[in-house]
Amino acid sequence: MKHPRDHRTYARSLVSRAVARGWLALIVLTFAFAFAQGPVVDDLGREVVLEAVPQRIVAMVPTHTETVCALGACDRLVGVDTFSNVPARVSRLPDLGSAFDADLEALIALEPDLVLTDEYSGLAEALAPLGIPVYAGTPQTVAEVWRTTEALATLLGLESEAALLVGRTQGRVEALAASVAGLPTPRVFVELDATPYSVGPGSYLGELLTLAGADNIVPAGLGDFPQVDPELVVAEDPEVVILLDAPFGESAETVAARPGWGAIAALRGGAVIELDQAGVDLLTRAGPRLADALELLIGLLEGERR
Repeated sequence: MKHPRDHRTYARSLVSRAVARGWLALIVLTFAFAFAQGPVVDDLGREVVLEAVPQRIVAMVPTHTETVCALGACDRLVGVDTFSNVPARVSRLPDLGSAFDADLEALIALEPDLVLTDEYSGLAEALAPLGIPVYAGTPQTVAEVWRTTEALATLLGLESEAALLVGRTQGRVEALAASVAGLPTPRVFVELDATPYSVGPGSYLGELLTLAGADNIVPAGLGDFPQVDPELVVAEDPEVVILLDAPFGESAETVAARPGWGAIAALRGGAVIELDQAGVDLLTRAGPRLADALELLIGLLEGERR
């Protein structure tokens, strides 16, 4: 026969276990609720639904790598693309090639529970038969940076972190834009390559130019990433030329050698800006370093305002 105190101990034990089971059930329900929210739709129009918080993430686009880390989930990355280099710690992760030429065997061997890629390479379609969850999409405008950040945060269960990140970045962007409001607006030509391809006002980098208080010489009607007639550049006579192709050999000297280009204001005034690779990466990656990119652009144009 049990001593009365044994009964009380046993009863307390049952209560304790019941409470523990209750807390466990609450925790399970909390995670279930977090992933019972509406599915995320990627840029291919596919619904991306996860059954649990992803812990093994492969990012095949540098902006996705940077966003995952900016949200505080860098430790969940198990592999990245060749071009992901920010923050520096991701360079130690397995290099899986580019999204357009991915090492599928190595990627699959990492057993990811979420792959983040672009909408153009076809990687999402290649992985679809394997049942690996894939989000395919990249921001093309400033507004899409916020939307993509929130979409990735939803998939990672980090909505609160995204709200803080987006709010902080938007605040910096607004302050930087206000700092150049009312100042002279230099006429700028941004060169992506020597074809020359450039950026229209509606593109991400075109929007950054506007926020930086610059006047993009490329007309909106040509599109977001147009191949520009060299004669248009000569006729528009930009005061500043920014070479995003400088890491590939373009320079003030090669620009000056083009027919008619030597006479444009940017060449006459020595305002051909040759960016290094780090600067190119910063200005072309539509992601969490958006405010840093704007700050760089404002700094580049500071000496050219009249």
